[in-house]
Amino acid sequence: MRIETPFHSEKGELHFPYQPLRDLVFIYPNSPPEKLGKQQLIHIPEQYRRKYHDGVGVILAIGPGYTNNKGRFYPTPSELKPGVNVVFNIGVPWGMHFEGQDKKKYHVVLCGVADIFGIR
Repeated sequence: MRIETPFHSEKGELHFPYQPLRDLVFIYPNSPPEKLGKQQLIHIPEQYRRKYHDGVGVILAIGPGYTNNKGRFYPTPSELKPGVNVVFNIGVPWGMHFEGQDKKKYHVVLCGVADIFGIR
């Protein structure tokens, strides 16, 4: 299953203009649900939607790794690469807005590799 984001071209190629340093990751989060319930009858107002975010998103860019205070380099896991769907910590407070392929601004989460819980 190919995952599309506003940073994918019409051909499905990922175009994200930034490369994070160390073990940092840029993730485009899936949108929170607009409705709840089996029959999707309960509408969630926009200001409360973030509370229902599931913490799933697509890696847009990932740093190479980090060096500890003794000089040992720890690379980022090879399974984590741009385009991979991951589960991440929704409590991470950092995010930025970047321009997508359609020239609109989109919220992108910035977190560390340790804030990624798994691959989906």
